[in-house]
Amino acid sequence: MLTPDQISLSPEELRAANISPATYLATDFLNHYNEVAMLIDLLAMDPEVSEDVLEWSPMTYIDHFSQSGFRDRDLAIHAYRQADPQRIRAFEASCRDLDDKIIHIQELLKADDVETAASQSKELYAGIAEINTLIVGGADIPPSENNAPDDAGVSQSEIDDLFA
Repeated sequence: MLTPDQISLSPEELRAANISPATYLATDFLNHYNEVAMLIDLLAMDPEVSEDVLEWSPMTYIDHFSQSGFRDRDLAIHAYRQADPQRIRAFEASCRDLDDKIIHIQELLKADDVETAASQSKELYAGIAEINTLIVGGADIPPSENNAPDDAGVSQSEIDDLFA
């Protein structure tokens, strides 16, 4: 295991590890959700995959990488710890939301409602897409009360005047 002093967060090294240099988050984390979403997709055709769906459990970003065989897991964990706290809060909230949806599907399976559980996969893919957007940097993070943007109080007409 590398120490933080031995880890470089250069854009080139981050890109080579599939970690966004803009957010310091790795898309590999999505595998945790993609695998269970694909299994849920299969429920309608093969209800026996419900056992695999029931084995899934929520996992934090750091736990995922700590337990994975990801080649650059130390870099992924270090970069995560250096990421913008506001983005991390939004990312973790989206992950908790998706975890809750999957747990709900598991509850449906435990109640032997395979049909309803199988119908929930589209909602999962929307949640995965939202998390992916946060990972790659395409999402604007709403400012918290303690972290107003630099342009707070600037009107749209003032912004338009800058580009006129």
